[in-house]
Amino acid sequence: MIRKFKFDYDYENDNLFMYDPDSKSRASVEMDDLIIDYNSKKEISAVELLNACEFFNNVGTSDMKIDKELLNEIIECNIDLTPKNNFFLMKFIMKFKSKKQLSTPIIIPTIHEHSPAAMKA
Repeated sequence: MIRKFKFDYDYENDNLFMYDPDSKSRASVEMDDLIIDYNSKKEISAVELLNACEFFNNVGTSDMKIDKELLNEIIECNIDLTPKNNFFLMKFIMKFKSKKQLSTPIIIPTIHEHSPAAMKA
C-alpha cells in the first residue's frame, strides 16, 4: 500500500522526517539512524532518517549519488509498505525538482509485543 507522507528536510543536520499528519505517534523504534513511529493501531505514522544522505548511499539500491542538495529538492515523498509475516518491506519513493526519482527498499520489523506506549489510553 503506497501512502503519501508530508516531509521536512533539515539541510544543516541532514535529517529527513516523513510523517502522516492524520496519524498520531504512540511509540517509536530506533534502529541506528532510522526512527520509526507507530500509532495505536501499530501502523507506521512517521519515519525519521538521521544522516539521510549516508543512509540512502549505504542502502546502495540506486546508481544516483544522494547528497544534501538533492534531498533539499524533494517535492513528493511516498512510502510503499508491504506487510510480510514478521516484517514490512518499506520502499521510499521520492520525486525531486530536478525530475530525478529515487526508489529505495528496506526491510523493517513489525511490532508483535504490546507496549504500554503503543496501546490506546
